[in-house]
Amino acid sequence: MPRAILFDLDDTLFDHRRSARAALGDVHQAFAPSIDFTDFERHHAAFLEEMHIEVLAGRVSLDEARRERFRRVFAALGMSLRGPEVEKAANAYKWGYKRERRALEGAAELLAELHAHARIGIVSNNVLDEQREKLAVCSLEAHVDVLVVSEEAGMSKPDPRIFHIALDRLGVAARDAIMIGDSWSADIVGAHAAGLRAIWFNPRGHPRPEHPAGVAEIASLAPGPHIARTIIDSLNREP
Repeated sequence: MPRAILFDLDDTLFDHRRSARAALGDVHQAFAPSIDFTDFERHHAAFLEEMHIEVLAGRVSLDEARRERFRRVFAALGMSLRGPEVEKAANAYKWGYKRERRALEGAAELLAELHAHARIGIVSNNVLDEQREKLAVCSLEAHVDVLVVSEEAGMSKPDPRIFHIALDRLGVAARDAIMIGDSWSADIVGAHAAGLRAIWFNPRGHPRPEHPAGVAEIASLAPGPHIARTIIDSLNREP
């Protein structure tokens, strides 16, 4: 029977944290150097989360969300920036993020190892074009059979339906698949609700939630052969 390994993308295979921090550093240096960077980053993270929800719901575009969140960041910090300056800040972030796009260490090698044993799918809460670009830029696309994102699916993780869409496209039953991701609430709880086993990618050593129990854990994607064996062994175990 065909088997499948599903992955989250951002901060599981793709180093979103690195790209976002570098891009935010560009904006901070150009527009708010007198503001403590920790405060700047904290406000940005809060408004990023707010606006990301609006993007996923289809109420605003990525570019609109980027401008609006920087308007809110600057306002929260007591800074009065005009429209053109907000536009420049949003563009600085956009291009800084693109410049710094990288896969996490070991991601390509791990996918290549796993692809010899199972079909590979990506399930991501984001927009399609951006995630396709990341896979291409990071040389991951050759190892991915299916990409499912919330924008096109019409629902987001942890909704079990988005996992079922990926499984249907891969032609694999839930009992023959496993999900790997860094977000316990989205990836692990969502996979469990969809009837999949899961592996928590936890490189930062966060405390383990109590439910669901019995979830395997990895802290790195490298070395590829060793991590691949851990994943394949988990996939081969009886559900």
